[in-house]
Amino acid sequence: MSPEISADSSGRWLEGRINRANLPEAKRLWCMVDPDYQPIDWQLDFKSGYRWREDCWHHDIRIGDKPGADVKVPWELARMQHLPALAMAYHLAREGQSGFLAPEVYARELRNQILDFTATNPPGFGVNWACAMDVGIRAANLLLAFDIASAAGIDFGTEFESALARSIWAHGDHIVRNLEWHPQFRGNHYLANIVGLLFIAAHLESGTDTDAWLAFSVQELITEIGYQFHEDGSNFEASVCYHRLSAEMVMWAVALIAGLSPQKRSVLARAQPGGKLARLRPEPLPMYPSPVSGEPCPLPPWCWERLARMADFTEALSRPDGLAVQFGDNDSGRFITLGSGEQLRAGNLADSERWSLDHASLVAGLRALTGVRGRKPGLMDSCTRLLLDLAGGGAAIEVSNPIASVGSLQGWERASRSHLATPPHSRRSEVFAASPGLLEGLELAAFRGMGCYVFRSQRLFLAIRCGERGLRGLGAHAHCDQLAIELVIDGHTLVRDPGTFVYTPSPTLRNAYRSVMAHHAPHIDGREPGDLSRHLFDLSTLGEGECLYFGPRGFAGMHSGYGTPVHRMIVLEADRILVHDFVEGSLALADSAPLPLPFSPGYGRRTSEGAKRS
Repeated sequence: MSPEISADSSGRWLEGRINRANLPEAKRLWCMVDPDYQPIDWQLDFKSGYRWREDCWHHDIRIGDKPGADVKVPWELARMQHLPALAMAYHLAREGQSGFLAPEVYARELRNQILDFTATNPPGFGVNWACAMDVGIRAANLLLAFDIASAAGIDFGTEFESALARSIWAHGDHIVRNLEWHPQFRGNHYLANIVGLLFIAAHLESGTDTDAWLAFSVQELITEIGYQFHEDGSNFEASVCYHRLSAEMVMWAVALIAGLSPQKRSVLARAQPGGKLARLRPEPLPMYPSPVSGEPCPLPPWCWERLARMADFTEALSRPDGLAVQFGDNDSGRFITLGSGEQLRAGNLADSERWSLDHASLVAGLRALTGVRGRKPGLMDSCTRLLLDLAGGGAAIEVSNPIASVGSLQGWERASRSHLATPPHSRRSEVFAASPGLLEGLELAAFRGMGCYVFRSQRLFLAIRCGERGLRGLGAHAHCDQLAIELVIDGHTLVRDPGTFVYTPSPTLRNAYRSVMAHHAPHIDGREPGDLSRHLFDLSTLGEGECLYFGPRGFAGMHSGYGTPVHRMIVLEADRILVHDFVEGSLALADSAPLPLPFSPGYGRRTSEGAKRS
């Protein structure tokens, strides 16, 4: 449990908390904090009461070994994603907007919280340095908050700005020393490392280290866009919500690169020494005309096209009510949340489903940045305005329409014959009835990279998961959801993915939400299409899906996760949707209805609503 805090202005309360080597600097920083400020316990999981220690070296910290303790609670708080909102609140309060406190309240809180964290979380010590991903996200949010506050007229003073600069440099040095790179299984963590490093290098003055950080982060960003995002824009981690997190990081990074000063661009145009960065290539980065300004830019044209495709994917996987389908994991992860429209559409209520599942702000930002129109008119929230200001304006690129069909009629006909030839005990069918005209204005969108297929009309939304297990076969954020569906007819949700709920605090619940039994998919009693007894982020045994047909008649796909091929055919008719499941061999299919798990709209949250089925 958290020890009682009785702070004093001289910082004596830090004795026994901060290790002796860092104690003098911690006290010096604390003396800059306002006397009436109440410290935050940055090491505490306030849900379970478990607390990590700020005098423990980050490599010595164990995570996931205490039942019920959730390291994501202090990590999320220490990402500092609330600080840009404090800076924006100061700006709006100073402009006389209604509903705000005095501007000085926000300025003081912003300054005090930064000093509090810096004093009580020495570089490399405590749980908030245990994951370089969180260090990168924190650095980006600290810098964005500082820039917004400075632009709004806050004068923090030379002493504070020097302390912040030292802290930001320490963040960069820590990231470089703890890069979460793997030749095969790197993902959103490594992306956060390099995007955070990009923010740091773009902010700090030019020097041997910072110039190398800048060149390295741009070089690696381009590589990771190509590695982590398929040509159709979908992310390679087999998760709709992790697509949002990673696309958000890429979106902000591209805007920052597009708007780099001439001095910073010149760094990229000259050879760089590798130093601590062994993978930094020494030759200058190739330059291309920026689609925003026409100035030299290191981002090749295909990067901009990939950005537009990322928006296509998110838009397609958004239901008629604007909420995202939760194929794969959802830990509610974000990069920068400032001014995102979903918070307003959620009524500023954190327990609203929109807080985590409304991804329209990402689409708006990507559309504005690339100039590519989507299905609906683009939104313009504070996040989008900041992005455009950071980039120096929006681009105007052109891309072709998303893929709308896969396979041939022969594949459909073969699946139909196989279904009819399957013994009764090895097949099941289900009918979702509707009134005539269900398919009028039908649109199709196929994302073969991740394996998501969407039918949409004015009255129908049907999403199907059938494809890769994700993260180059590791399946870290995949669920046993191959051939699973999400279905909405006439505004009524008939089938819905239940979400994720939690990770390490409860392996039992983690696996319950990952299980095939939590999804509307072909079921075989007592069997899973992937081994859930392995590590909580390892579904490398999960059978991958194969789409055999996707077109106006419906969908046909299969996977072999049960050891023998299992098939699902979805037939579209004017007044109903038919779902036919059948399995090859002697296995018998069970009811495809999902278990009635409480619906989880975001990490650590559940509602009374269970998974739905007609």
